[in-house]
This record gives sequence, C-alpha cells and structure tokens, in this order.
Amino acid sequence: MSSHVTSSKLNATETAVCGGFAGLTTRMAISPLDVVKIRLQVQPEPSNVKRVFSMSGGNAVKSTVKYSGIAQAFKTILAEEGIRGLFKGNVAAEYLYVTYGASQFYAYYYLDAFLKTEDRIVPSVKPFISGMLAGSFATATTYPFDLLRTRFAMQGETKVYNSMAHAVSDIYEKEGIRGFYRGLGPSITQIMPYMGLMFFSYEGLCSMLQTLKVKKVISENHKRTDDMICGSLAGIISKTGVFPLDVVRKRLQVQGPHLQAYVVSTIPSYADHDSVMGCMKKIVRNEGVWALYKGIVPGLLKAGPSGAVYFLMFELAKDVITALKESGFHLLPEKSSPLYQ
Repeated sequence: MSSHVTSSKLNATETAVCGGFAGLTTRMAISPLDVVKIRLQVQPEPSNVKRVFSMSGGNAVKSTVKYSGIAQAFKTILAEEGIRGLFKGNVAAEYLYVTYGASQFYAYYYLDAFLKTEDRIVPSVKPFISGMLAGSFATATTYPFDLLRTRFAMQGETKVYNSMAHAVSDIYEKEGIRGFYRGLGPSITQIMPYMGLMFFSYEGLCSMLQTLKVKKVISENHKRTDDMICGSLAGIISKTGVFPLDVVRKRLQVQGPHLQAYVVSTIPSYADHDSVMGCMKKIVRNEGVWALYKGIVPGLLKAGPSGAVYFLMFELAKDVITALKESGFHLLPEKSSPLYQ
C-alpha cells in the first residue's frame, strides 16, 4: 500500500509544518464539542444506555446530574459561563494541537520511510504501525499541554488556575514534574491503537477510493471531498475503538489537590487506582460499564469533523508547499543554501 500521507516531494520538516497547520485549524473547529465531551466524561454519576447515548438527557436522568446530555450541557455552560465557557482550555489546546500535529507527522514521515524497506511486514499493516508509533511519540512529547487543556476545560466560574503561567507554576509546586504527566500511561495505551486505526483507516479508505477512480466508478474531480470523507470516517472508526481509554485518561488527568474545585465537584479520587485497569474497574464497579462511554456522542460528533478537517488541512498544506517548491520558492532553505554552510 502506497502512502497517501507522506510525499516524495516534501521533506520531514515540511511534512511537520503541514501537520502543525492541520492541528491549528482543527482545534479552532472542534473546541466547543471538546469541552462538552470532557465534562460529560469526568461526571461520575451512574449511567445507563439511555443516559450515555442521549442527546438531551430527557426524564431518564436524575436531577443530581449536572450535565444530562449534549444540548443541555451546551445550554448550562452558556448560561453559567457564557460563550467563553465553550472555549476553556483553548490556549493550551492550540499549543497541544499544533505541536502534536507537527511532531506526529514528523515521526510518521521517518517511520513510513523506514517501514517501506521492511519486506517482512505486510504492506497493509505498515500504516497502522507507523501511526501507532508516531502517535505515541507525539503524545509523550506534548502531554503537559493535553493535561492543561483538560484542567482548564473543567474550570467553572471559580478559577483553579488564572492563567497558563499560574497553572504551570501551581502544578509544579504542588505536584512536581510528575503532576504534568498524570494519566500518561492510559494516554499512551489509548493513543497507540487510536492513531494506528486512524492512519490505517485513512490510508485504506484513500486506496479504496483511488481504486474506484481508476475503474471509473467515481469521478476524479472531487479530491477535497474525498479527503474529508476519508478523514471523517477514519476519525469515527478510531474514536469508537478506544473511547473507554479516553474516559479513563480524562478522569486521571484531573486528579490532584484541586479535585473538588472543578465545575463538576463530585469527581471521585483514583489515588489508589492510578493504573489503567484499576481506574477502569473502579468506574465500572461504581457507575456501570456504560460509564466507560460517557460523552461518546459529542466524542463522535467531534471525531468526524475533526478527522475531516485534520486530513483536509494537511492535504491542502501539502499541496500548497509542493506547488511553491515547484515554482522555485522554498518554505525552508535547501541544504545547498549558505544558511547551512
């Protein structure tokens, strides 16, 4: 399977620039759904099938639940915190998405090139391995931004952190360096299959569409639409596959000295269950198995558009840089440039 992500016309740094641009634009598009998803995920009240998949909550949800569904969560956040409430954590998230996208595609570039030389690995599996390892590298590199994004998204009118600088200094002072990496274990555990499935699905869907184009089954004149469809489906497939691990990750990220100060003040402590399986067992025991899918509706509503925008913006940036290089303009100096001497 040939790679639809990497290009022989771009080097690793240019590919990383495309990834950073894709991350920046994607975050702008999905911030409100991300805030709603996080708040539904960390809410500890018992769950059932109606509760998990409800758009509005309805009468099936007890009044003790602060957020009973997507629509109600949006209304509550807007009423209590205003429009800015839907963009809490956005500064940290922008840093996260830009650096994550850049480091992920940078790593994917080299991993894809390396695996192309490995004949012992089935070609169709190579995108999964490259995506899995690239995602792990990017997650470990950018994790503190992810933790900050989650904590800011959980703040209500009573501020736990007044600014990024205050959050960093407070976490370092009260929790140490390890405080910036709470939940890293489940994050890596989640991201490996997630990004593996993401790139595997995207590459596979692109190859399938290319085959249909060659056979004249579909038109070749809708590349941007094809990029969006493949990206959207890849996002939905990968998010569905690993969603319980995402719930565990969010629960662990908000642990710490300010646990009861967030907008959802009933978040349980997992101090004695800080492993992935330990936290998961406690959630299932106290809240039921469907609690592992809290927030899945906004999660999938986010994953589809997010995947579509992510890969569309990446492909657009890749085409722009390729066109500029072919016209004689180089975004970055060539190795023969005096800047490298």
